[in-house]
Amino acid sequence: MRALIVDDEPPARSLIQEYLEEIGRIEVTGECGTGRAAIEAINETAPDLVFLDVQMPGLDGFDVLERIDTLPDIIFSTAYDEYAIEAFEAGAVDYLLKPYTRARFQTAVERALERHDRDDDAYADQLATLLQEAKAETDDSPERLYVRHGDKIIPVDPDDIRWVEAAGDYSKLHTDETTYLSSMGIGALEDRLAPTRFMRVHRSHILAFPAIDHLYSDGSGGYKAVLDDGTTVRVSRSYAPEVRDRLV
Repeated sequence: MRALIVDDEPPARSLIQEYLEEIGRIEVTGECGTGRAAIEAINETAPDLVFLDVQMPGLDGFDVLERIDTLPDIIFSTAYDEYAIEAFEAGAVDYLLKPYTRARFQTAVERALERHDRDDDAYADQLATLLQEAKAETDDSPERLYVRHGDKIIPVDPDDIRWVEAAGDYSKLHTDETTYLSSMGIGALEDRLAPTRFMRVHRSHILAFPAIDHLYSDGSGGYKAVLDDGTTVRVSRSYAPEVRDRLV
């Protein structure tokens, strides 16, 4: 694996280099001391693995994750931070808590190698969940959603979402331009989205009120909601009274 080391402290970068000397299969291709340099290096060289410090001045590790065009395997490192630790655990993403031991470092690298060998598609969704949880605590727009889209993670503004559709344990976010697949279930999204704009109308559907053009009865106590682009979404009987009260 081709690896990039990102940390604003030179001793920390040197320590990673030292620990890697005892581990095969890792070739260090470069080092970066800032988030901006890391974004440029990752986008230009597409490393397989990035050792990424979370707490850097300017753009931090989470900002880097949001701005890169392709997703490498990432081993995060951080000094103790309550919100960051909670975000890592919620996203089921491994991290190194500074100061870490040689043995703990080796365990993290071995896990990254295993992910690389099995080409773990779920890892990108785990990173999206991590970014969602981390940004919810620090961002000016805590409702912004993060989804995997192709080879990168992108933010989706809730104002752009017209309706949400359950897709097993995932959800489809329908916007004017495209449809995104979120690793969050529809129940978690219902809790995340602002109730002043969105409403659960079916066990499998959430609607944005501004997107609704009109309703008509489905003949069984529910409605069909027609959106302003012509899309029809079912409103179940159990949600119908509240939807009617909110719209009339």
